[in-house]
Order: sequence, then C-alpha cells, then structure tokens
Amino acid sequence: MSSRVQSQPFPRLSNEAEQLIDAIRAGAVDAFVVEEHEGNAVYALQSADLPYCTLVQEMQQGSAMLNTRGEVIYCNPSLGALLGRGCESIIGQQFLDFVEPEDRTNFERLLHSFRLGSGDAELRLHRADETSIDSRVSLTNLSRDGSVIGVLVVDLTVEKSNAQLTSRLLHLQDEERRNIARELHDSVGQLLAAVSMNLDRLRKDGSNLNPESLKLVDNSSALVDQVTKEIRTISHLLHPPLLDVAGLCSAVRWYVDGFTERSQIHVDLEMPDDFGRLPQDIETAGFRVIQECLTNVYRHSGSCSCSIQMNLGQGRLQIEVKDQGRGMPHSGKPSQSSGLGLRGMHERIRQLGGTLQIDFTSGGTTVKVDLPVSQSPSAAEAPTASVA
Repeated sequence: MSSRVQSQPFPRLSNEAEQLIDAIRAGAVDAFVVEEHEGNAVYALQSADLPYCTLVQEMQQGSAMLNTRGEVIYCNPSLGALLGRGCESIIGQQFLDFVEPEDRTNFERLLHSFRLGSGDAELRLHRADETSIDSRVSLTNLSRDGSVIGVLVVDLTVEKSNAQLTSRLLHLQDEERRNIARELHDSVGQLLAAVSMNLDRLRKDGSNLNPESLKLVDNSSALVDQVTKEIRTISHLLHPPLLDVAGLCSAVRWYVDGFTERSQIHVDLEMPDDFGRLPQDIETAGFRVIQECLTNVYRHSGSCSCSIQMNLGQGRLQIEVKDQGRGMPHSGKPSQSSGLGLRGMHERIRQLGGTLQIDFTSGGTTVKVDLPVSQSPSAAEAPTASVA
C-alpha cells in the first residue's frame, strides 16, 4: 500500500498526516511518495516487503521484480548488462521472452511451483546479440499477497567453466596416480629387488665378512624388505591394480582390510559378494569416495569403528559410510567445507550425474552417494593390469 503526502509547512501535523503515521506504525503502509521539485521520491520502510531498492541496484547478480502476469516491473543494471540490454527495454516485457524457447517450459514450471516458497532452475537466457548465457534463476515471493515476484539471476558461465576445469584436474590426478603407482611398482620395485639380490650374495659369502659386517648385511636386507613392502602399499593406495583387474568390490575389500590393519579402526563392510564390472569412471569414483571417507574417519572423527554399505540396483550404485565420531560443526554442504577432499569428491560425483549428501551431527558423520550406472562393460572391455 502506498500513500501520497504533500510537504506541509505547518508546525503542527494535519489530520491526514497523523492518520498516515498511525498507519505506518500499524504496518499498513509499505512505502510513501513525497512530491519534490525534481519529481516524486519513493521512500520504502524498513518493515516493508521491498526495503532494498538501493541494495539491488548495486548487486553484481542480476535482479528483477515481476508482477503476477510475469512482466518485468523492475530490473537492476547487472541484469541489463547480463542480457546486453538497457533496463528501459527490459521493463514492461515478459521475463519469459528472455528465456530460450527450449527452456521456457522449465521456467513456467518454476513459476508455478515457487509459490509454495521459493525455487530455482538452470535456464539459458537470450541476449541482445543473439547469444545464450547459462544462468541460475531463483524466484522468491516479495509481497504478502503474492503480487510481486523477486528474480535473482546468477551467471553460470564461470561456474561451469570452473566445474569443467575441476573435472579435468580430477581426471589428470587419477592418471598421474596410475602412472606414479606403475613407476613405483615397476622401476623402484625392480631396483629394490636388485639390491636385495646383492645383499643375498653377500650373505652367502659370509665367510669373507667379519661378524659386524655380516650383521650390517642382515639389517640392510631387512630394511630393503620393509621398504619394498612400503613402496608396494603406497603404489596400491595411489591406484590399486585390483580396481583395474577385478573391479570395485575386490578393490574395496582389499583397501578396507589394509585400512583396519594400519589404523586399528574396525570397519563393518556390507556389500554383495560381487556385482560384476562397472564403467571405469564409476568404479574409480566409488573407490575414491570410500578412500576419502575412511581417511577422514582416521584423521578427524576419533571414531573407533565405522560402517560401509554398498548396493547396486535399478541402475544405481549407492554407497553409505557412517562413523560414530565427533562430527562437524557446520551444515554438511560440501561447498561449505574447508576440506579440499570433500569438495573434490562432490565435484567428481556431480560430473557423473550423481548426488552426494553429508550429514554432520554430534553423534557422527554419514556420507551417502548415489551414482547412476548407465552400462556395465564386459570383462573384455575392462582395463587390465598386473598384480604383484
């Protein structure tokens, strides 16, 4: 509701002004108009539904207001720049006209559903230069009677570019891990084997060595055996050959057994004996999720046990990892976590069309992953590697 007030030179308020003040105090007035020499000035109240005109003018994100017919009644300069148009050419137009034809059904669906609260959708908007821009459009009810709809438009160009970069980095990281693991196993492993054979020859010629030297040979041989085991473990942790040779189930079983032995944390693993081979990127993602989760259990949770459940059904791989540790103080959204591992895990799952949910409570942390499995390659198509 708006009221028009003329500037009054009288020292005493008029009846009309007193009624206006009473209406403001009662919350019945959202804004009022004052006629000045330069024209009308609108003053919004702090308790009003729309108290932020100055704020949205300065926002970097595009912002607009629509009436019940979907017509733009206000847009800020950022939205004009985003669409490559002047604000005056946008106001009065249907916002739907700026949505690419293929996405208009999605916008109309969003327009109908948001009335239950608020909502958003990824839409392509049409620019004045005939190009399209990927954006996230959010709708919010700005008035009590639903007559004004707030629109926030976020340019997703940079975000999607960053997502593609992250995906590329994750792929390169997996390849680098595979290469380093192979080099450690093949090159360093062979050198250590040669050193071990030389020490064995020295031990056989023990008659030419004094007892002190023979003891040094035995100690060196034991150290070489220990380093060989460490190199083999590091190599397999970087990229387990079982993941390429036997698939996700075998690799997870091997990793869990080794994790329990190294950390003394009991892991209750529940999964089918074997659900066959999955696409390589799905198997890699599933393994990395479990690896990251167990690493976080060991480093951060303080839990002495955790559980892993894996299921494959109706074309979806579902993984749940739960501990009884300290939990985390924040909301559980990967984007809000300071851990690069969690953000990388979230991006890896998102790139594969899956979902990642992390619930932090005082009683522990639960990670749930849901991945679509489009196809299962045959054994002939599965990558091969040697296991030593």
